[in-house]
Amino acid sequence: MNEAPEGYEKNYQFTDSKPYFLGWEIDTFMIFAAGFGLALMVTKGFINFSIIVGSSILLAVFYDKMKNNHTKGYFWHLIYMLGFRKTNTLPPSYMRFFIGA
Repeated sequence: MNEAPEGYEKNYQFTDSKPYFLGWEIDTFMIFAAGFGLALMVTKGFINFSIIVGSSILLAVFYDKMKNNHTKGYFWHLIYMLGFRKTNTLPPSYMRFFIGA
């Protein structure tokens, strides 16, 4: 259907798209890959392995939906808001409105 002609490479829809692997962006795929690797290292039975792999798939899908529903920089904002990381600089206190990108 959307195949590239012979001798051509299939291109991404947008020029600033992140690389994809198995239909997921790389950051989403890494969540699944970490769970899969953990399941390979830790489990011995098929049931435990499938539970960990299944939960890593669900976690990756949940992350992908959260990422697509929120604006760019939302997760960094959560990290700052929850206090896991401190900001390097703060805007002056008289600035009340910001124009975001």
